[in-house]
Parts: sequence; structure tokens; C-alpha cells
Amino acid sequence: MNVKELIEENNRKRELLNKENEQYYSGLLLYIRTSFNKPEQETEEILMEVLDHLLQAQEEGRKAEEVFGDDPKAYAQEIVGELPTAMPTEVIKLMIMAGFSFLGVFALTSGVLTTILSYGFNLGHTVYQFHLGSLAVGIAASLLFVYLLIYGALTYIRWSAFRKTNKVKEFIIAFFINGAVIGLFLAGLYFMPSFGPSFGFPVYWLIMIGAVLYGAGKWLEHKK
Repeated sequence: MNVKELIEENNRKRELLNKENEQYYSGLLLYIRTSFNKPEQETEEILMEVLDHLLQAQEEGRKAEEVFGDDPKAYAQEIVGELPTAMPTEVIKLMIMAGFSFLGVFALTSGVLTTILSYGFNLGHTVYQFHLGSLAVGIAASLLFVYLLIYGALTYIRWSAFRKTNKVKEFIIAFFINGAVIGLFLAGLYFMPSFGPSFGFPVYWLIMIGAVLYGAGKWLEHKK
């Protein structure tokens, strides 16, 4: 089975777990799936093996702790340590895919909003002016920022996978912290001085540019 089929089968079989075993296995799943530089195919295959083993034990009346031990984090770390490291080309491809998707959504959303405001309500300019130097720095900084956010989110998920906490409270705190960080970053981009050769094109071109970039990201995703 390919990765998509394995994930779908995993989701189906997890519904057969009782509450205690499902909670134990969900922690393993979150920790292992968010491990860095691990190939998806091997990751999903080992998760399926663990799930099948747990389902068999459950039929025999045994709990997850009896099968895998009382320290699920240590067991998850052991599994991750045995997984092969992903090829650098796979990691680079994933980063490029995420970059295209982010830039595509950003350009598409900006294009739709500015087109509606400028042509529909005579607000703003119908021509998007940019400076090549500041645009390049802005794109590079935005991509780096997005990658750091993703890294931070995955790190947090792994850290909280086996912790029993108030998820709603943590979500609210994380929401406001991320909102403040993103706001400061956007303010920095907005006030960054313009430099380099100047160019201009109609704002609706952003819609087409965004669609092309997003399409490239989805194409790379299906090529995985």
C-alpha cells in the first residue's frame, strides 16, 4: 500500500481500539509522524504494524501498557531511532512543496482582495508596484518564517503528545502567541524600505500567479 492507503487504513482500524488503547496509540502516532527527516512510507508501515499488534493484544484482553510498556514516549523514541533517515532530496522536495503552496495561497488571497477593493470599490491601486530587491528579501524571509513556524508546531506536538493537559487552554495561549508573532513579522515586512529595480503589473495578475504557484505545490505533493 502507498502512504495515502496506509493512512486511510490506519484511521479505519483505530476506530476498533477502546478508549484507553486509543489514547496510548494516538500519542505514539503523533510523536512518530512528527519526527523529522523520516520517510513517510516507512513511518506509516511501522505505525500499521504497531496498530495491528495492539489490536491483536486487545482481542486477548491485554492493555497497551502490557504490550509496549508504561513509558510510551520511550517506546516511540525507540521506534523513531530505528526508522531510516529520509533522503535529502525528499526533505528538499517537501520544503519546496510547502513554499510553493504558501506563496500560492498568499498571492491568490492578496490578488482576490486587492482586485475586489480596487476595481469594485475604487480603494487602493489597480497596479501592483514592487521593487525587486525588497520583494526577494520579503519572499525569502516569509519562507524562512513559515518553515520555522512549521518546525515549532511539530516540536510542540511531539512535546505534548504524551502530556495530559488542558488542550483548550493551550490552544488559546498558542493562538494569541502565534498571532502576536505573525503580526510583528508582517509589520516588519510592511515597514521594510523598498530597494532595487521597480516593476508594476495589474493587481489581478496576482490571482494567476497565485494559482500557478499553488498548482505547482499540489503537483509536487502528488509526485511524492
